[in-house]
Amino acid sequence: MFKNDHPKRNSWVVRIMSVIIASILWIYVMNEQNPITTKSFTVPLTTANLADNMLVKDLPDNVIVKISGTRSQIAALHMSDIRAYIDFTDAPKGRNTYNVMATSKSGEIVEITPSLLQLELDTQVTREMKLEARIVGVPHSGVTVSRMDMNPTEVTISGAEERLKQVAKVVVMVDISNHDKNFETDATAVAVDQAGREMYDVKVSPAKVSTTVTIVRQLGTNDFPIKAELSGKLPAGLALAGTRITPATVRLTADPKVLGQLKEIKTAPIMLNNLTSSVELNMPLQIPDKVMADVHSVVVEITIKKENEP
Repeated sequence: MFKNDHPKRNSWVVRIMSVIIASILWIYVMNEQNPITTKSFTVPLTTANLADNMLVKDLPDNVIVKISGTRSQIAALHMSDIRAYIDFTDAPKGRNTYNVMATSKSGEIVEITPSLLQLELDTQVTREMKLEARIVGVPHSGVTVSRMDMNPTEVTISGAEERLKQVAKVVVMVDISNHDKNFETDATAVAVDQAGREMYDVKVSPAKVSTTVTIVRQLGTNDFPIKAELSGKLPAGLALAGTRITPATVRLTADPKVLGQLKEIKTAPIMLNNLTSSVELNMPLQIPDKVMADVHSVVVEITIKKENEP
């Protein structure tokens, strides 16, 4: 009887040993072919359960999440499969310390860097502000900006309440480099503080402003003497003793090339033929085309004497 049971016991022993050996071989093969490994992922840091009227100041864009898993798990893992966040449930206004948490579709999270952050929460507010134009760059030689028209002329700024108190103005940065004709552009609007520093944490909406820039030739200004334009001759027996012009000079504004060709400005012709005594005449000036003048007429005093008078 005992002899008949012995082969059965041997059969079960062989079966058990086979299972153990197979398990050992499977573990060996898996460890050799698909070992446990770790990999660090840089993922966006998001917020959870943040009140609608609150915002987080200086929240980092990304954190590093280290994940452990088999080689195949890590190879199949994408950044979109990992979420890093801070839970702001019932978080109070002010500066506090918060835990950075993370979840992953597969593998085990073994480390988050940084794992703790000191962050400040503040009330989010909005405000309307007028735009101011700020020229950037240098146009072609000989031209200048005459005017800039912006659409819209007002924008909405939003951000932390304390930061918005520091906004002095919102400027539109218009680059005029290498322009010599009128042009249109979508210029960037930025908030700046009293010292002119850009406040990147203040949101401006819309961020781009349609701007039309009018370019004109750069003008020069100079003073020129005025000369009386005398025409004809005095009647017999009379002589011209002198002329006096008030004002004696005129200030002209025009293209520098045009001004460079001028030496003096003359009055309209004064006919001497019918003058028999000294007179004061209000005479217009002969202003060239495309030239602007500060005065357009002058008083000309003409002194006449008899030829035999000293």
